[in-house]
Amino acid sequence: MNLPAWQKPASHPAEYHFCETRRGREFIIRMMSGADPVKAIEKFAKDQNIRFGKVHATFMGAFKPCKYFVWAPDTTNPDNWHNESVAVNQNLSMLCAVGGMIGERPCEDGGVEPFVAMHFVAGGAWDVQTFGGHIVEGTTIVGCMQVFITELLDIEVLKPVDEYGEAYSFPENFYENVANK
Repeated sequence: MNLPAWQKPASHPAEYHFCETRRGREFIIRMMSGADPVKAIEKFAKDQNIRFGKVHATFMGAFKPCKYFVWAPDTTNPDNWHNESVAVNQNLSMLCAVGGMIGERPCEDGGVEPFVAMHFVAGGAWDVQTFGGHIVEGTTIVGCMQVFITELLDIEVLKPVDEYGEAYSFPENFYENVANK
């Protein structure tokens, strides 16, 4: 199997791959109590025609409930290190940090649509320890949450291939700069 270099395990500890991009538009978006941050940011990206971007920094806000992916043991396949399950925290939890990206995923009609992948850290209530993970739909904001979104330009998706050499497109993509092609 001849995988692309960016998809192979590192040959030494300092190995990395990169793709240069350039900043496009920059936004601050605000979401209030009752909004779902995943759905709201995906709608924003679609409305603003943002193909790729970063979601970074946050002004406070809280979640109730907070739904997120956590890695969990795969009891049927112990070698599956990427098994994720949804966890739910029903207690009010203050958002401490968020970071993520806007990318593209395939649609049923053959096109693509924006999706958001965000990791977060929350906690801070008297009965909530600090926790984090990959935030998923169904999380509800309490109060006000604001994030910065920076559009990323000049890149296209490189799709990873599986062990049979067939491309798949979600979620482990990488990118190439197309500005100088």
